[in-house]
Amino acid sequence: MFLKELSNLQFYSQLSIKQIEDRVLITADFPKGFLVENDILDPFLYVTLYVRGGERVKIIDEGTAKLYSLSKKEIDPKIYTDIIQFAKEHASQFKDLKSKKA
Repeated sequence: MFLKELSNLQFYSQLSIKQIEDRVLITADFPKGFLVENDILDPFLYVTLYVRGGERVKIIDEGTAKLYSLSKKEIDPKIYTDIIQFAKEHASQFKDLKSKKA
């Protein structure tokens, strides 16, 4: 499983565990080939951002109820950066950090 394309990221939902982590669900347009190759029907990106550093990216397939954990090596570096940046823009704890710096 290697994700090299992704477009149309859209915020879906967010859960914050105060001072620990934010979990952000993101919808996106995945390439057809990726979905067929990995037998994925209805994917969401499930991003966990840890307040003290670190992140995890997973794909939840709502169509088959499967969870796929992706490492940095399994995602194109630019796509990975875009996903994390998008998640941080919608994570409540990271919004608070931005306003404190300003």
